[in-house]
Amino acid sequence: MGDRGMANQSEYDVAVLGAGIGGYASAIRAAQLGKKVALIEKDKVGGTCLNRGCIPTKTLLAASNILEMVGQAEEAGIHIGDVTVNFGEVMARKDNVVSRLAQGVRHLIKKNNIELIQGKGVIASKNRIRVVNPEGEETVVSAENIIIASGSEEPKPSYAKVDEDTILTTRGALELKKCPQSLAVIGGDIIGVEFAVIFNTFGAHVEVLDASPNLFPSLDVDIGRYYQRVLKRKGIRVHLNTEVKSACANSDGKATVDAVENGSPLKLTVEKALITDRRNPSSTGIGLEEIGVQTRDGFIVVDEHMRTSVPNIYAVGDVTGGKMYAHVALAEGIVAAENIAGLGSSIDYKATPVCMYCQPEVASIGLSEEEARQQGYQVAVGKFPLLANGRALTLGKTEGFAKIVCDKETEEILGVHLVAPHATEIIGEAALAMQLECTSEEIGQLIHPHPSVSEALMEAAKAVTGKAIHF
Repeated sequence: MGDRGMANQSEYDVAVLGAGIGGYASAIRAAQLGKKVALIEKDKVGGTCLNRGCIPTKTLLAASNILEMVGQAEEAGIHIGDVTVNFGEVMARKDNVVSRLAQGVRHLIKKNNIELIQGKGVIASKNRIRVVNPEGEETVVSAENIIIASGSEEPKPSYAKVDEDTILTTRGALELKKCPQSLAVIGGDIIGVEFAVIFNTFGAHVEVLDASPNLFPSLDVDIGRYYQRVLKRKGIRVHLNTEVKSACANSDGKATVDAVENGSPLKLTVEKALITDRRNPSSTGIGLEEIGVQTRDGFIVVDEHMRTSVPNIYAVGDVTGGKMYAHVALAEGIVAAENIAGLGSSIDYKATPVCMYCQPEVASIGLSEEEARQQGYQVAVGKFPLLANGRALTLGKTEGFAKIVCDKETEEILGVHLVAPHATEIIGEAALAMQLECTSEEIGQLIHPHPSVSEALMEAAKAVTGKAIHF
């Protein structure tokens, strides 16, 4: 259908395709800069992070962490009677948290005078998006600039047929009505381990399978090796160097996972199998080919200003295939909006934190020790165990360590890696230090509060040159 005779056609300075965190952040920033903005969303405001990712999983982890602490109460001299878990109420709280935050995002969109258009958007030209709403009505959105923030989709592995009943992705796992008795988690990176810990704490027998030789293959090897021991203590079985050949639902409602572990066959029969492989870009069917937006393996190619190969079209978040984290999508959205407004913003991924919210928490930023060596640095490492940290002892949470990787010659901080209580908060200090190009000596000289877990970071910084006080 051509534009001629279209009943609904509106003009904007910026049209944003997708209302996940990257999309609504770019829309809000563009509106702050005086632009007339349309925000197009086919599903729920907040995208994967708010509705099916970061927020619901962290709400479930908060509940599982409370349950784990209750189990450790006697160590602190506190005796608690029988403890029961109402899984339905746990999931209902998760839904309530998501609903409240979604309502807050909608309020921000309205407050910034952004027009929210509900429907599926397809880019018809470099300045037009066709939107079909749930009732089948079509609108043409005309805009001087377009920001694509279409996000990513659940994995569709060749070795399994996902039904979200027995063979699950994270979408199905977050909709379970009861905790499964047994669960195979395929994928040993952050998402997989978080789900493994959640369901293990609520009573499931959990086995984790990953093809890599270490857990968290994207992080420093010391984190993966340490956390494998943590999971073992929690009762979670970990199968590394394990290639999954198939995962299928059986006629009895259970799942069978066939794999090869270190060259030997491995067969698991479980109530549910959860696939946490890398997500796919939501880039098909939105008109990229027709307008000449360059892609690579389905991901949109962008520069440091978030521009695509078409000058007035930008892309942010998971659909670009870079660091697929919500906080990165938010930063990219702001950069795109500011470039549209002529501010010349660019993005630097050097100080991007990566976090996992189990107990103990994991947080990492910058280069791993292996990456630093591979890039030709003469490396110096400082490491400090939580066993020697006063605050960790008072909390009864001494699992973990702080590790700093530096350039031996300049003491420039190349990477910081934490397994510790509150690691996801403490990593903010490391992010600022790296952004400001601090040295390990400067972190070591900074007066930290005592007692605090953050002192472990200070001691690791001192340990780079053998000056740690408490170890």
